[in-house]
Parts: sequence; C-alpha cells; structure tokens
Amino acid sequence: MTHETFLEALATGGTVPLSAEEWDALAPHYHVHARHRTQLAGDLLIVRTELGLVAVESPSREARVARVVGDPDAADAFVAKRMDEYERMWDGCGVKVDYYDES
Repeated sequence: MTHETFLEALATGGTVPLSAEEWDALAPHYHVHARHRTQLAGDLLIVRTELGLVAVESPSREARVARVVGDPDAADAFVAKRMDEYERMWDGCGVKVDYYDES
C-alpha cells in the first residue's frame, strides 16, 4: 500500500486494515502525535495525516488497523475509550476490543 492509497482508504471512512509490514513502510510519512502503551496490544498510536489525526492499533503482531479520529478532542475521546477497554481486559472482565468496528 502506498501513502496515497492509504490516504484514499482512510478518506472513505471506517477502518483500514494493514499488515505490520505495510504500516512499517508507511509510518515514516507521519508524525506521531501521541503514543499510548496498552500493555496488551502494543502501542496505540495517534498520527498526524492530511486528513487529521489517525489512530493506528495492533490487533496482532502481524496486523494493524487505522482509522481517522479527527481533531485532538476526538482523538482523546477515542484513546480514553480504548484504554478503558484495555483496563477491563486486564482485569479479566471478558471484554474484547473490536478493532474493525466502524463506529
């Protein structure tokens, strides 16, 4: 996936699945706005793009999922929700993160 096709996919909305290798090739194009250590699923990255802030998550070692989260306030809300889900997973509450949820 090229930088341009990645942005086109993000612009359509929803989630953009990537391999870890694809993200590693794309990552140098973007400035990391924030990095959040999840303790369970690698780092949750918020990166700056031409479309606004984008969340990049690691559902597995081999997979990445990206989605536009918009402005800093929306990114903060997304991160707070995700970190709460990870905290509940850590506590063994049976919560699972749906990385491909379009909402």
